[in-house]
Amino acid sequence: MINRIKTVLVVLAFAKAIISCHTANPQEQEIKSIPLQVDLIQFHEEFATAPSNELDNLKAKYPAFFPNYVPDSVWMDKMEGRDTIQNVLEEAVGNAGFDFEEIKEEVELVMKHVEYYFPEFEPSPIITVLSEVDNDLKVLPTPNYLIIGIDNYLGADHELYAGINRYKAVTLERDRIPADVALAYAKLFVPPTNSRQFLEQMIYYGKLHYLQQNFAPSSSIAQIMGYAENKAQFSLENEEQIYRYFVDRELLYSTDPKLLTRFILPAPFSKFYLEIDNETPGGVAQYIGWQIVASYAENNNASLQDVINTPAEEIFNQSRYKPRS
Repeated sequence: MINRIKTVLVVLAFAKAIISCHTANPQEQEIKSIPLQVDLIQFHEEFATAPSNELDNLKAKYPAFFPNYVPDSVWMDKMEGRDTIQNVLEEAVGNAGFDFEEIKEEVELVMKHVEYYFPEFEPSPIITVLSEVDNDLKVLPTPNYLIIGIDNYLGADHELYAGINRYKAVTLERDRIPADVALAYAKLFVPPTNSRQFLEQMIYYGKLHYLQQNFAPSSSIAQIMGYAENKAQFSLENEEQIYRYFVDRELLYSTDPKLLTRFILPAPFSKFYLEIDNETPGGVAQYIGWQIVASYAENNNASLQDVINTPAEEIFNQSRYKPRS
């Protein structure tokens, strides 16, 4: 009996694989075939293993990582093991068991998506650094490198993150790298809004997440939004109620600055001032903005360039957005 069950499971798995091959998205296959290959430079490892007498060579090779205002004594302390924080970070990253070839392939795939939608995009080498767990250096595109602060991806429960609020710690997972790279690139294409209007802010972040989704289509809602899985599920299950709250209280065209902290900016939870608040993700209006933008793109056959260039109110009015109930 057990063998029969195993046989059935194998047959089903094989059939599923065949169906998957035949139903694969042709566009995704085209994107994957783009002949793009970039180098991944493990600068964090190169620095950690270099003897101190190689400092000048490293500075000449990577001038961007050795600003003039930092004295050589600081780098010498790090290279010779006198910097405690540096030692802890190097050990933690060394013990994390990162598969850098896999990371390279994942990031290259994001770059292929960016190039597919924006042919003028010029990919740059990927370089990993130790950022001292600096959220602003998780992923940073520059003209010369795509910088990844690899010490930001040790896992939500890593002891180095013990003092970090849980809503931020959940984003410090290895599998979040593609979504983070995609968001960093999306920010290069979507101009920020100067408007304080709630709807404008929602649509701005909605555009970012829509591009991010297209650049990293295999990423989950939680990864795209920077949410814990249960918070992403809450957004999915309560989308209609969240949107109705915004409409019923006439918040969409409000310029009340408090709405940013209540519903737009990252936070442990959004502030509806209801008992259910603790179950909500922070910045939940970003999620609604994403759904509005996605609805606009689908119902108007809009390209990513159209999405970027179309004003927020026009996107909203033409989106025919119907929240999930």
